Amino acid sequence: MQNTTPATTPFLITREAAPSYWLVDSLWSVLATADTTGGALTVIDQVMPRRSGPPPHIHERLHEYFYLLDGEIRFQLGTELTTATVGSMLSIPPNTVHAFAVASETARVLNLYTPGGFSEQISYMGTPATELRLPREGEQLPRTPSQQNAYLTRSAELNTQRWLTPDEAEDLLA
Repeated sequence: MQNTTPATTPFLITREAAPSYWLVDSLWSVLATADTTGGALTVIDQVMPRRSGPPPHIHERLHEYFYLLDGEIRFQLGTELTTATVGSMLSIPPNTVHAFAVASETARVLNLYTPGGFSEQISYMGTPATELRLPREGEQLPRTPSQQNAYLTRSAELNTQRWLTPDEAEDLLA
């Protein structure tokens, strides 16, 4: 289970030194984990290509934040659509139906989760990135059955995210 004790060791990390992964079509650089923050939060620097983004889903226990560093992203929040541009901060409380799609050529965000614990999904399912760039076709290794099982088990333990069926939420960005 995740660490919920106060972090007692200060730390400084750069994007270049952070563990980075290629997952789906994006680059994920994990700047802070539940372990390094005493369970308080997770911070991820994420770079995504045009049209990247998940279908409607919820985080049952996580509050998710996006701070847009570059590009433009269309967000679905419940039944509303909104667009975030550079300098925008978006707050998505737990149990809020949401989805997004990158509207610009690429987008870069700081993605934060409170409490921490989301980064395990990335390290379990991603391929370690050899450079800080978007993955090229074929660079992300296929998931092994053990990776898939570890991801599903850990995701269920942390209750981090649940994909919604079309009966639960319409995908307004599709």
